[in-house]
Amino acid sequence: MQLITCDFISGCFGGGCGVLLGHPLDTIKTWQQFSNLRIRTSMYKIVTCHIGIRGFYRGMFFPLITSGALNSVVFAVYGQHLRNLQGLCKSRSMREREWRAHVMFAGSVAGATQVMFGCPVEIVKVRLQTLQYVGHPWLCLRDIIVREGIWGLYRGITPMMWRDVLPYGVYMLVYEYMIAIEKRLHHIRQDQKAGTIGSPYEASLVATAGALAGVVSWMFIVPFDVVKTVMQSETDPTVHKSMMHCFRMLVRRYGWRSLFRGSIMIIARAAPVNSATFLGYEWCLGKCHQYFTIDRT
Repeated sequence: MQLITCDFISGCFGGGCGVLLGHPLDTIKTWQQFSNLRIRTSMYKIVTCHIGIRGFYRGMFFPLITSGALNSVVFAVYGQHLRNLQGLCKSRSMREREWRAHVMFAGSVAGATQVMFGCPVEIVKVRLQTLQYVGHPWLCLRDIIVREGIWGLYRGITPMMWRDVLPYGVYMLVYEYMIAIEKRLHHIRQDQKAGTIGSPYEASLVATAGALAGVVSWMFIVPFDVVKTVMQSETDPTVHKSMMHCFRMLVRRYGWRSLFRGSIMIIARAAPVNSATFLGYEWCLGKCHQYFTIDRT
């Protein structure tokens, strides 16, 4: 139970770190996808439509207060599934042989959990970032339910599943693999047991692993994120009949390049955000294990 609690608390802290650092870049990316504009034009529109620099932080409050809870659930689900799968192995050699498959599966389950709990958060965030008339996040949430029903909170869930389920398994596998390389050299394990990510070397390794995991997991799923944003920013539920209908509409109206709109900002955002998320997660996890006197070996 203490292990799940540690995953829960650390995921909350790491998620908050990621949101604080990455929201302005996420706002630019969302505007690019919503309006099919270039980076410079999107930044101009954000400043003019939302009264200055504050526009880059528009809609941050809701994901900030919810991202912590969402990430805590995701990391708790991931950690518990990985421990359960590894616990089913009868020998150390079997655990090592099945480790990659277990990480992928546990990460994908965590990604599915993220979709179910995160879709309402995403749609409110997208509406606040792109639609000028929307005010407080709770008013936006109520407006969606009144106008579109409870299912309006799950608009765009299909592209979100394509974007998050299997790619989240890849995300966790890349991160864990990078950390495992260092653990074989017995460097980071000592700091984790002491409850710290102490030296610049260990911190840079965690940051690099998180950045690489974020970039790799995003490289092939940008079109699904574009379709998700377009579907969620549309207030008329009859406009986009399905994910494939939205795909075809975007290609017909703007060309195939529109499916990759925002790629630069996504990659630019993925590296620092995921570095911050995993640094926050690992630091907090070490402190929690130190508090509960849990040996991570």
